[in-house]
Amino acid sequence: MTVTTKMLANPRWTSPLPTAEITLARFAFGALAMAPLLFVRSARLLGQDKRGLVWRGLTGGLAVYAYFLAISHTTLTKAVLLNMTSVIFAPMFAWLFLRERITRTALLGITLAVVGVLFVTRPRPSALVIGDAYGLLSGVLAGMALTAVRRLRQQETASAVFFYFSLVGIPVSLIAMIGSQPVWPDAMGWRLLLIMSASSIGAQVLMTYGYRYVTTSEGVLITLSQIAYAAIAGAVLFDEPVAAMTIIGAGLILLAGIAATRPQRIAAHGHR
Repeated sequence: MTVTTKMLANPRWTSPLPTAEITLARFAFGALAMAPLLFVRSARLLGQDKRGLVWRGLTGGLAVYAYFLAISHTTLTKAVLLNMTSVIFAPMFAWLFLRERITRTALLGITLAVVGVLFVTRPRPSALVIGDAYGLLSGVLAGMALTAVRRLRQQETASAVFFYFSLVGIPVSLIAMIGSQPVWPDAMGWRLLLIMSASSIGAQVLMTYGYRYVTTSEGVLITLSQIAYAAIAGAVLFDEPVAAMTIIGAGLILLAGIAATRPQRIAAHGHR
């Protein structure tokens, strides 16, 4: 999904599409794919906790839009790294709203992640990189969304969680499109949109199912593997250099994920 989203915004691969339009296609495809399950009673697509489902859809929709903006405005590696700062925010939101315990080790992980973000973004007062800001915002929103998924999966089906995510994401995308000129995709653009939408749906459904069996932090740790894939794809497909500071920052964020989830993984394994 990440690679095809970058391609859709890069003239090297296709006629570039506005980010809001790419986001709309992703959510519309997801909603259409799930709609037939409205007639399958066991799917319980309309759900019970509608307020919680809408909240998850709103935070998730905004997170995806911010993430796609980051992909368009900074390197693939930095966009993924900053989106993965959800490793900082998910445990914090889980502590606030789900009363999941946050340990000293988790606090150490949060500190490491903050330092890692500074290495990746290398902020300067005279030059704000807007793509980095979008990436960090997507991490905050993704942390909120992941925590909502963790709570909802105790009573809602994965289908309902994903359906509301896509459904609520549509108006989020439409609002973001206000004031911009729509662009009709070319042939390559349509192919990339289809691949992007299908792969994102597959990843989202698997993630939603997975959070039923792991803690919030443990799930985030697993997703950190995206960092390596993004670095390779960015270098091979988009000729993006990977700076030494970015590599150091990536290592710190990875260590942060390990530190933040270690106590929960030990506790979870102890009860299996």
